[in-house]
Amino acid sequence: MTVVERKLKGVSASPGVAFGHAVTAWDPQLVTLNYSLKPEQVNRHVRSFLRSVVKSRTQLEAMQEKLEGSRGGGDSTSLIDAHMLILKDRMFIDRVVEKIRNEQINAEWAIQSVSGTILKAYDRVHDDYLRERRGDLEDIVRRLLVNLRSYHPPTFKSLRYHSILVGKTIPPSILMELKSSRLVGLVTETGSPLSHTAIIARSMALPAVVGVRAVLPGLISGELIILDGDEGIVIRAPSEDTLELYRKRVEVEKKSKRRLARATHTPCVTKDRISVLLGANINFRAEVKGVLAHGCEAIGLYRTEFEFFRDGKEVEEDKLVEDYSYVLSRAKAVSVNFRTIDVGLRNGGDGMNPESGARGLRFSLEKRDLFRKQLRAIYRSSPSGHARIVLPFVSTLDELDAAMDIIGDVRKQLKRDGVDYDDAVPVGVMIETPAAAYTCDLMASKADFFCLGTNDLIQYCLAIDRTDKSAMRLYNPFHPAVLRLLRQVHDLVTPTGKPIVVCGELAAEPPSAAMLLGLGFTELSVNLGAYPAIKRLIRSVALGELRELTDDLMKLRSHRKIEQRIRSILADRVKT
Repeated sequence: MTVVERKLKGVSASPGVAFGHAVTAWDPQLVTLNYSLKPEQVNRHVRSFLRSVVKSRTQLEAMQEKLEGSRGGGDSTSLIDAHMLILKDRMFIDRVVEKIRNEQINAEWAIQSVSGTILKAYDRVHDDYLRERRGDLEDIVRRLLVNLRSYHPPTFKSLRYHSILVGKTIPPSILMELKSSRLVGLVTETGSPLSHTAIIARSMALPAVVGVRAVLPGLISGELIILDGDEGIVIRAPSEDTLELYRKRVEVEKKSKRRLARATHTPCVTKDRISVLLGANINFRAEVKGVLAHGCEAIGLYRTEFEFFRDGKEVEEDKLVEDYSYVLSRAKAVSVNFRTIDVGLRNGGDGMNPESGARGLRFSLEKRDLFRKQLRAIYRSSPSGHARIVLPFVSTLDELDAAMDIIGDVRKQLKRDGVDYDDAVPVGVMIETPAAAYTCDLMASKADFFCLGTNDLIQYCLAIDRTDKSAMRLYNPFHPAVLRLLRQVHDLVTPTGKPIVVCGELAAEPPSAAMLLGLGFTELSVNLGAYPAIKRLIRSVALGELRELTDDLMKLRSHRKIEQRIRSILADRVKT
């Protein structure tokens, strides 16, 4: 049967092109990897598979016994019966074992390969009963894979080919754990370009496409796909012509990246000799190596929540001290802005909080023991480098006063305990709500500096959810209201003499970064993937010219005209 090339449309989340074999994530926490085995490994994988079958049967039998002893469990026990039939199907089990032995592939790959063939057969038959059996088989495959994890923990380093991770949703912590040179791309069925997973993909310079509907059904792990992160496209079963076209694009990209890399350690000054401080945003301690490699002048934002909660649990204070000391000591003379945990009372799987009323500092004031623990860890690690504390999602002076009281108490306790710490650690405030934007001059009496979080500020200014793919067309950083709000923040903060760094994704795109420079912001912090391009932008433009341009932009009524005007200017100034 001839396989026809298929193009699936999504939304670009991280630029770049990637070729790779699909690695499917059956649920957000379950990523299985496929690889070839050495002859001496085959029997071990066969035994592991058979143990997972027995373990799965035992689990289902226990569930069935429990349900039979309760009222109204008839439908559930019927479902378990259907699952047990699959686990007792010698044809299914024998085919998996044959796959492992004959093709010398790992158990996870064999399970998905055999089940994938059966699922495709189900898809070709229009029958309600078989459609229900499809769901039963998917559930059993998921159970088998989960039970196999204790025998074969996943690691991309064991793969012998480039891989693209494909899932319904992939939490940012999982993405970072799987970081490897073998992982070359990311595809998800849900999400938006401003989700935390997408932000981390850009930080890793990992091409990504999100919001690709129905990419998982029929996709077998190991299938060759192309990911076009520039156009937001995923191509299944690419033809030879398509492969050749994208191979040429990859070569062009490599040359462009090499040119950008050569300018990494050049001075960050504009054409009219104005210095701009360009820092980096990080999410995990391991990224500090990239900060040094890029020659970054600061870590403008360290999103600490990803390492504060691991495997759904809080990390002990001593472990936090170890992590923070590592970052500070490796960063050397570079200052590090530790944003205290920005999560909510019911945090979402993608690092986003569905309850905006209990986020950031509000959460920390509700959970004061957690807040104190993190503050103690930051202060205890402060002798290792240049630490700075940033308070997220501040919207009232009362919240700021309460936080400063707690910070004062933590410092007093550390002093009483004889703990060595830097008592001059600056404390800053994130401006990411309209309330903070309108009162930042008042907050300056308590804050040593400010961080402008444009991701949230724009979504609250425009009254949309930035993680909702269907609303992304409404999320526009060039909206006249956004432009005016940003100018107001600059004009309110400047007379106070307090520094302000822009650390949102607005600073990571050349057109919007140029707009920020024109508004007078001369401290930017971006993801590591965007650092070379923003450095090139800064060195290609004159700040005076951008300020004149921004004055003209303030008079325009359409976000399209604002964006077009900026892009037309940059087309002449910034050469690719």
